[in-house]
Amino acid sequence: MKSLNIRNARRRFSAARDEHGVPHISATSWRGALYGLGYLHAIDRPTQLLFSRTVASGQSVELLADKPELLETDRFFRRSGLYLGLESEVEALDDNTFDQLTAYCEGVNDGLRDSRRSLPMWAVGFVPTPWNQVAVLLVGRLLSYGGLVVGQQQNERILLDLIRAGIDADKLRELFSPRLDGVDFELLRQLRIPSQLSDEALELITDLPRLAGSNAWAVSPARSATGSALLAADPHLEVNRLPAIWYEAVLRWDDQYVMGATLPGCPLFAVARTNDVAWGVTYLKGDTADYFIEDCRPGGESGWQYRREQKWLDFDVREESILRKGHAPQPMRVYHNPQGTLEQEPDAPGYYLSSAWIGNGAGAARSIGTWLDVVACRSAAEAMDVARECPLPTLCWVFADREGHIGMQANGWFPRRRKGNTGLLPVAAWDPRNHWQGKLSLDVLPRVYDPPCGYVSTANHDVNTPGGPLLITLPLPGYRKRRIDQRLAELNPATVEDMQRLQYDVISVQARDLLQVFLPHLSEGKVRERLAAWDCNYRPDSLEATLFSRLYRNVLLEIFGQEKGIGFRRMLYLCTRIGFSMMVLTAIDQLLTKEHSLWWQDRDKGELIRRAAEKLAGEREQPWSVTNGFQFTNRFLDSRLMGRALGFHTREMAMPGCHATPFQGHLLRAARRETTFAPSYHFVTDLGRDEAWTNLPGGPSESRVSGWYKNEIPRWLSGQYKRLSADAPPLE
Repeated sequence: MKSLNIRNARRRFSAARDEHGVPHISATSWRGALYGLGYLHAIDRPTQLLFSRTVASGQSVELLADKPELLETDRFFRRSGLYLGLESEVEALDDNTFDQLTAYCEGVNDGLRDSRRSLPMWAVGFVPTPWNQVAVLLVGRLLSYGGLVVGQQQNERILLDLIRAGIDADKLRELFSPRLDGVDFELLRQLRIPSQLSDEALELITDLPRLAGSNAWAVSPARSATGSALLAADPHLEVNRLPAIWYEAVLRWDDQYVMGATLPGCPLFAVARTNDVAWGVTYLKGDTADYFIEDCRPGGESGWQYRREQKWLDFDVREESILRKGHAPQPMRVYHNPQGTLEQEPDAPGYYLSSAWIGNGAGAARSIGTWLDVVACRSAAEAMDVARECPLPTLCWVFADREGHIGMQANGWFPRRRKGNTGLLPVAAWDPRNHWQGKLSLDVLPRVYDPPCGYVSTANHDVNTPGGPLLITLPLPGYRKRRIDQRLAELNPATVEDMQRLQYDVISVQARDLLQVFLPHLSEGKVRERLAAWDCNYRPDSLEATLFSRLYRNVLLEIFGQEKGIGFRRMLYLCTRIGFSMMVLTAIDQLLTKEHSLWWQDRDKGELIRRAAEKLAGEREQPWSVTNGFQFTNRFLDSRLMGRALGFHTREMAMPGCHATPFQGHLLRAARRETTFAPSYHFVTDLGRDEAWTNLPGGPSESRVSGWYKNEIPRWLSGQYKRLSADAPPLE
């Protein structure tokens, strides 16, 4: 290991890089190790952590550049108010959590002084200000809201747009059954809806860490080849933007250690292990935010009023002033009440959309303490109890410990809604019965401990308890979960290498399911023969993977893209990389397995499938590597040409897998670039050994001139793992 020169540290620690550039930090205490982590975050990722705070606080056009998309993003985050009340949240932290955050922030600030301004900061004239506990909590809120809640709200807006487009109500109710039962379509069609965020603004927001999908599982000693518990985890995020989201590190203090993936700006280990416990997380996809409908009229001291039954009340107003580089400040009025915040400033009487997020409630900052407390746990059961108390984001934690115990624990605050209100669509705020009635009890959160089958797994699947409260309103299909469980049941005994291969598995259960629907209706010929013989493997050289994806697209356009259906252009948007909607396609996949449906009641389903296959004639064959090609780009450099020339971007590469495979190699095309959902970190560990096996799409450093900028990409693409050891350099 190569020792790092620590210049102006106020706490004593030592650090060295292993052969892969991963920092190993040693200190005499846990707080000293946290200080060292903050210091290294500031040395290796200063732009990433400082820019995330700037975006979350709605100060982009003031501190970065006055661009339309940045102004739009600032307005979005000012309205969401992520920065509000954080001083009070800091004051409410217990002394232990506060002290740990203080140590970390001291490290960040000392590291910033030593690293000085990065090239992107210099280019936009950005001057760093000190990092503090408020900044840590703000980045935590950003992870929960900008990365997760926004995705839920985008899907709810798509559903709202389908209703407002005049699509047959009975067809929509069938497609999303039973979620739309009892929904007042006519009321929703009267709503005054603000314009969706532009693609450019959405790019900025969705560039934040977003757990769109993830895998995690653990295997008990009885099913392990080594006689110890095994754990594997791979959170799925946007991976094709450098620097990588995660920052890998190893911390040692006394005789303890923790190793795994950290988030610059926060002292949390999202996927990691200690001497005794290992953990990984997946997004529960819990619905923690709701839209409401407000009946508004001019009047009152604030200028606008809202109705509660037959009584009119004044809105509260928050006056915002968005400072802009080279331009006059832009004033902004945010109208809110106890039920939520208007999505736009009203300009005429009518029904307006309002939104509420439970994460803005007092006490949500306890989440950061949860992550710190998990590091101190000595067993899976103890860690599960700690994780259960975490307010946000909603996650499924998978644990394994040195004694051989395994478990899964869900966490998160959930609003208690009126019976019959799923939270999926807006409800009338003037009816007090529709208001949130506090939070659900933590007793409703799913939990599994040492199951008889000998393994636990989670992959964003539906964990709603039959008859219980609806925690998840938009579950993902269980394709990845089913494939993972199938392989875990077959792997007995399982090895570390088996876990690694499963993380790179690209077999599609979706293709297997739908081919049973499609093949009986296909005419004899090459298309039918090739798909019947296909192993449903989305490896890069597969021609059949592209063939099936095209057939699937054509079937959806034939059945749902008609004028009396969703419409051709809208359906094309929803089922292709331009606007891929997992919510809509999950519902469609379930419907396609049925024999009869309103969507094809006057047409022959088999004939529609045959027609879809015939339209494949003449399409040029290409392997999945071309269909699913992408490149890595720099987060802070817009120009693709300049980025490629200067080495900030990479060449075109093949992404294996698809949205339905354990290796979720899913690509979308946004306004000006490709975006991805794929494994952002691979982590496998045997609890009987003080090591882990990992890779990630990027490297430790954000600096292009560093040898650690993208050194891990070849390993990540090829499925090779490096050994991450608990061995530490001696204190100097």
